[in-house]
Amino acid sequence: MKKSFKVLFSIVLTMVMLLSAVPVFAVEEGVWTEVASMNVGVYALQTEVVNGKIYAIGGAGEVLYTNKVEEYNPITNTWVEVASMNYKRRYFQTEALNGKIFAIGGDPNGTSAEVYDPATDTWTSLPPLKYSRRYFQTEVVNGKIYVIGNSEIMEVYDPITNTWDEVASPMNYLRVNVQTEVINGKIYAMGGYNGEFLNSVEVYDLISNTWTQLPSMNDARNYFQTVLLNGEIYAIGSSGNASNTLNTVEKYNPITNIWAEVASMNNYRGEFEAKVIDGKIYVFGGSDQRFSPTQYLDSVEVYDPTSDTWTELSNMNYSKGRFQTELYNGNIYTIGGYSVSGTLINNVEVLNLYLPQIPNTPSNLTGEAGDSQVNLLWDLVEGADSYTIKRSTTQGGPYDIIAEGITGTTYSDLDVENGITYYYMLSAVNAAGESENSNEASATPEATVVEIKNRAILVIVMENGLEKEYDITMNEVEDFINWYQSNLSVAYAIEKTSNMGPFLNRKDYIIHDNILTFEVNQYEVTQ
Repeated sequence: MKKSFKVLFSIVLTMVMLLSAVPVFAVEEGVWTEVASMNVGVYALQTEVVNGKIYAIGGAGEVLYTNKVEEYNPITNTWVEVASMNYKRRYFQTEALNGKIFAIGGDPNGTSAEVYDPATDTWTSLPPLKYSRRYFQTEVVNGKIYVIGNSEIMEVYDPITNTWDEVASPMNYLRVNVQTEVINGKIYAMGGYNGEFLNSVEVYDLISNTWTQLPSMNDARNYFQTVLLNGEIYAIGSSGNASNTLNTVEKYNPITNIWAEVASMNNYRGEFEAKVIDGKIYVFGGSDQRFSPTQYLDSVEVYDPTSDTWTELSNMNYSKGRFQTELYNGNIYTIGGYSVSGTLINNVEVLNLYLPQIPNTPSNLTGEAGDSQVNLLWDLVEGADSYTIKRSTTQGGPYDIIAEGITGTTYSDLDVENGITYYYMLSAVNAAGESENSNEASATPEATVVEIKNRAILVIVMENGLEKEYDITMNEVEDFINWYQSNLSVAYAIEKTSNMGPFLNRKDYIIHDNILTFEVNQYEVTQ
């Protein structure tokens, strides 16, 4: 599922922002508060969060299509217009990837694509899609953007090569208003409309390049929502006409391959928004087409999977559908939309849930080099669910993420080469977002130096036939030979290190004149 249909925890703050991120307006916990309105009212828009700013992009308003883009600063509570898109769009999709915003489809031809760079405030056109797209979905998998729906053919964009490719295997169904989710690198496509309301479900496997039909949902769903929670897909609500407006909810378990009904919402709704926040499902607004004219909703409710219950929260200030939501720094923003009698929504409101705070910055990161490995160690960060490890071969970066979801306070990087200096940072992560990067640590892995030590078994045969055997170093052997040849003293002491028992030391005293012969058996020990 994409955008408003997807769990987005897009929180990117500098430390200065974190310390000063107190809104200039009062936000009371659990109550919807109006903030600065957009300059124009739109619906069927898209929103993204990049570098601490919320972008409202395109949509339909006083005209059928718009290319206008506005940027909201949560710190100053202000909206400003930024560069417009090259193409006017509605019912399109966006993806935030590598600090940029990709806008796809939804123009009058439905085939254009472009990318926005906030650093330069510019939109750059990309190669066009082959198939017209509206009422579709996008998913990012392995750094590529997959476009699903409004055609049986899926297309994929590679930002590195700046090219679109067709996925050879077609979908089993043509779907508009499709919903999608990604689990373990597989894309699940559910429901939608193709002349009739669909309950069918299929999954795309990137490895085998095939679509496989799965068990159908219990209800046909259109203008609905899906979310991913605890490894299961929840399909929620529906609309399209009076009979297709639903309050039912069901979940799919990819392990058992079964759809199971769960508790229904208190309200019938389609064209709404849904998010997973802190292990619960929140739904906002939408429309109820059982009534004529269509009734738009301001209600909000939350689902707790542990008790299988829906609880109503404070209502929004405005009834709305076809809007967007963003979760940022513990606040839920509702943006744009459409209401009764064609009313366009430019009002923006925010609900504060007092979510967990972004974890503190990890400290005391150290790196210890080994043979073809670097072992990292850092201090525990309270409130962190996991850690993200970042590495560079240049001091100060840029850094690449090499590991995510690390739950301990140690990590061994085995993908290194001896003789190269590596630089590391890490961040702490929880449901509220990601911390600032830790201190930088460096290490240079080197091949283990093999130290060779010479030892010997010294066998001394006494005149009475008794053999004495000692495992000693070659230096000790040389000392013994020098004593034997010099004949300066009657006895020679050899320290014994075995069978010490309770003794502090043990020594054998060899009488020179009692030695018949001796033998030296040299060997090597590597360390």
